[in-house]
Amino acid sequence: MDTSSTLKVLIVGEDESDSASLKHSLEAYGYDLFSIPKRVVALENALSHYAPDLVVITLDIETSEDSFTIGNFLHKFGALPFIYLSNQANDALLFKAQKTNPHGYHVQPFDPISLHTSMECAFHCFKKTETYNATMQQLRSEYEQLRKRAFNVQANSSKIKLCDCYQFKLKNYSLFYQNDEIKMTKKERALITLLIAQLGTIVDFEQIIRFVWGGNYQTHNDVRTLVWRLNQKVPIPLIQNAMGLGYYIE
Repeated sequence: MDTSSTLKVLIVGEDESDSASLKHSLEAYGYDLFSIPKRVVALENALSHYAPDLVVITLDIETSEDSFTIGNFLHKFGALPFIYLSNQANDALLFKAQKTNPHGYHVQPFDPISLHTSMECAFHCFKKTETYNATMQQLRSEYEQLRKRAFNVQANSSKIKLCDCYQFKLKNYSLFYQNDEIKMTKKERALITLLIAQLGTIVDFEQIIRFVWGGNYQTHNDVRTLVWRLNQKVPIPLIQNAMGLGYYIE
């Protein structure tokens, strides 16, 4: 199914004839189209009533400040993408529009298929960013939980002893061999923190990839390389291989 057939688009403009013309141009792409005047109150009501997926704001010199007020509101609202449709090529308008962080900017006369393409890109890029931000928020939450778990391993200590020669300092998540600090990259530090937070437990490849890289684009070989690189930095290998299942620290 064409994703545009499911998208609800809100058109914000003062000129009813322009809004009607824009709706007519976009109807062929299967959008659910609604229009309102450039009023924040009307926008708030429309967001609640229509729950649009994307907003198109018409822009002209006479009502530009109203357009930018709507744009600023949507930027702070942060829940959906919006684009401007200007009635003229004007650098001053473009400069002001950029300050509201829109997801697109078109100048009339516009080609309907070009506008349609930009709308689709704006929506899907926004959703991808939204998913990424949600994932990063979840990772930050997981990281904080792991920090607490690591700290609770020895509640009355600022360090965790590993074997007889290593220690992990909780204040800055640094690893020491005897009294010498092991220099680590950000990813190596994340890996060692994850494994220490789950001492004696096998941590599988997927969890390592998710925690260290924040996604699923890396491979098991990337994990193996990271572990090998960290083990090469220490006098005695610290991270153990769990027969292809993952890694652990005893």
